[in-house]
Amino acid sequence: MYEAYPDHKLDVAAEQKLIEVHDKIVFQFPFYWFSCPPLFKQWLDEVMTYGWAYGSRSGYRMAGKKIALAISLGIDEDEYLPSAKYKYTLEELTRPFELSFQYVRADYRPFFAYYGIERNSSDEWIQ
Repeated sequence: MYEAYPDHKLDVAAEQKLIEVHDKIVFQFPFYWFSCPPLFKQWLDEVMTYGWAYGSRSGYRMAGKKIALAISLGIDEDEYLPSAKYKYTLEELTRPFELSFQYVRADYRPFFAYYGIERNSSDEWIQ
């Protein structure tokens, strides 16, 4: 997204059209400060609008779309446990995304997580 929108001015109509013409959508992003990057949050705020993504007779254009997250994390998986350093599971930390997509009646699917990228980023390890 940062390459497509270096000025952070989203083409909302084009983004909405992309969603409309696809049945399966995967949002891929690095997990920064236990959340998504700012441009993805902006995308959620500006693209998932009243009258298009929810509400009114013409809303719910995302209804039934299969939506998943593909997240890369610098931290190892075992640190995302109630008994570990960060106290919460990734399932708990991504719940706002799940709720947002459920609110617009999309079919939120389980996420894919790539843990430990901070320590394991070599091409060999990734493969």
